[in-house]
Amino acid sequence: MSSAGAVDPLLLRAWQEVSEGIIVLDAHEWRVLHVNAAGAAVYGLAPADLLGRLLSQVFPGAVGSDFHAQLRRTRAEGGLVTWTGPVPGTDRWIAVRAQRVDEQVLCSFRDVTAERRLELERDQLTRSLQRSLDHTTVLLRLSEALTATRTVTDVARAAVEAAREGFGAAYAALSVVDHERQLLRTPFTGEYAPGAQEEWADLPLDGPGPGTLALREGRPRFDDAASLRTGFPELAHRWEVAHVRYLATVPLVAAGRTVGLLTMVWHEDLELSENQRALLRSLASYTTQALQRALLLAERTAAARTLQTSMLTTDLPQVGDLELVARYVPAHAGDQVGGDWYDGVVLPDGTTLLVIGDVTGHDVTAAAEMGQLRIALRALAVDRDDPPAELLDRLESVVSSLRADAILASCLVARVEQTPRARAAGVRTVRWANAGHPPPVLVLADGTARVLDAEPDLLLGVGAGRRTDHVVDVPVGATLLLYTDGLVERRDEDLDAGIERLRAKASGLAGADLAAGLDQLLAETGGAVGDDVALLAVRFHAQG
Repeated sequence: MSSAGAVDPLLLRAWQEVSEGIIVLDAHEWRVLHVNAAGAAVYGLAPADLLGRLLSQVFPGAVGSDFHAQLRRTRAEGGLVTWTGPVPGTDRWIAVRAQRVDEQVLCSFRDVTAERRLELERDQLTRSLQRSLDHTTVLLRLSEALTATRTVTDVARAAVEAAREGFGAAYAALSVVDHERQLLRTPFTGEYAPGAQEEWADLPLDGPGPGTLALREGRPRFDDAASLRTGFPELAHRWEVAHVRYLATVPLVAAGRTVGLLTMVWHEDLELSENQRALLRSLASYTTQALQRALLLAERTAAARTLQTSMLTTDLPQVGDLELVARYVPAHAGDQVGGDWYDGVVLPDGTTLLVIGDVTGHDVTAAAEMGQLRIALRALAVDRDDPPAELLDRLESVVSSLRADAILASCLVARVEQTPRARAAGVRTVRWANAGHPPPVLVLADGTARVLDAEPDLLLGVGAGRRTDHVVDVPVGATLLLYTDGLVERRDEDLDAGIERLRAKASGLAGADLAAGLDQLLAETGGAVGDDVALLAVRFHAQG
C-alpha cells in the first residue's frame, strides 16, 4: 500500500477471495479506500456503495461509538489493535484486527454474531444454574436449621435468618395467627428499625395492612413504596418509622388453615424476580411445616404443664410445730415438662409423711406417670400405717402393674415420728427410705449442714430386693431439705460434687424466714438447664 492508498492488484484480488471482511480507511478523514465483498456485506451493502465515501456518511451510528474510539486508538498507537464489539447501527458483532500502515488504517474483521449469541446463552444458563444453586443452598440451610427447632421462637429465628441471608432483607418477622383472640402475634423479628417495634406489635386480623390483607386473601403480596402509600395511607407512619421501601408478606397455610405470616422488609426500592418469589414461597412452605410442628408441641407442653401443676400439692399441711415450704422450678427449656413432684400428707394417726420423687423423662408421659405414682403413694400411705421402706415396696408392686413397659422413678419417703420420751426431750425422729434419690440435707439451727448420706436402694420400677429404713434425730430449730437431682446435677461434674455444693450453701435455711431461705438457695445454686427442680423444706419448731 502506498501513501496515496494504491494497493497491489494481486493483494486486492486476494482480499476479494477471503471470507473475512477487509476495509482500508484514510487515517485522517476515515474515507473508505478499499473494501471487499465480505466487509460490505456486514452492512448489507455492495463494495461500490462504500468506496470513496466517508465513514460518517455511510455509518452515522459509528460516530462517537466504541468502534470509532478504537479506530482513533489504532491511528494513534500504530501497532496492532484488536477488539470485539457491536457493529454500530446493526445487531451484529464483529471481532476486529486493525493496524495503521502509513496514512491508512487496515481493518480485518469477522462476524462473531452467532458466537456472541452462544456466549450470552451460556452466561444466561450459568446465571440460572447459579441462582438455582443459591436457592437450593438457602433452602438446605433453612431445612437444617428448622430440623433442630422445637419452639415457635426457634422456628421464627431460623426463618428470619434465612430471609436476611437469602434475600438481603433489612429485617424480617414471623408472626403467628391467634385464631382464638383474632390477633397476629409476632414472637421474634430479628433487628427492627429504631422505633418500629411498637408499630409491629400484636395486630388485629381484621385490621388494615398488607399482612392482614394477605392473610384474608390467602396469597402473597409484594408492595413497593408507592403501593404502600396509596393502598394503606392510614399506615403511613408505620412505613416511615420502619423505613419501608419494599415489603413482602407471605401467608403460611397448613391444611387450608392460616397458621402464620412471613414478612420481609427492604430499605431500598426493588422488585423481586419470579425466581426470587418462587424461592420465597418455598421458604414459606418449609417454615409452615416447622411452625405447625412447634405449635402442636407447644399445645401438648401446655397441657402437660397444666397436668403436672395440678398434681403438685399447693397447700402443704402446717401441723403446729412443723413448717413446710416447697418450690417447683420448671426446666429452662420451655418445651419440656418433667416428672418431679413433692408431697406432704398428714396420716390418720397424726404423723406427717414427706415425699419427693422424680420420674425419668421430660415429656407428657413422665408427667402422667408422676401423677399415677403420687396418687398411688397417697392411697397406700393412708390405707396402712407402714414404715417408709415397706411403703416403697408396696408402691413397687403398684408400679409393676401400671404398664407393660416399666416406669422408672426415684423417690424418697420420710415420716416425722416422736415417742413420748423423745417429746419430753424436745427431739423428733425422721424415718426415711430412699429409692435411688439424692440424699436429704439436715441444717441445724446454727447453720451447720450435713448430708444424710445413707446407701440408697434401687429405683422404683427395677423390681428387685427390699428397701431399708434409716433414722435420724432432729433437734428443735433444724430444717430438713428434700430435693430432686435438677438442683445438683451439672454436665461437667459428678453428682457428689453437686451435693457437696448444696450442703455448703444450705446454711441459709437456718434463717428465720424459711421461704426466703429456700428462694435464696435456688438463686445461689441455680439448676440444670434442661431439668426441673423440686424442693421440700421442713422446719422443726419448738413444740408447745
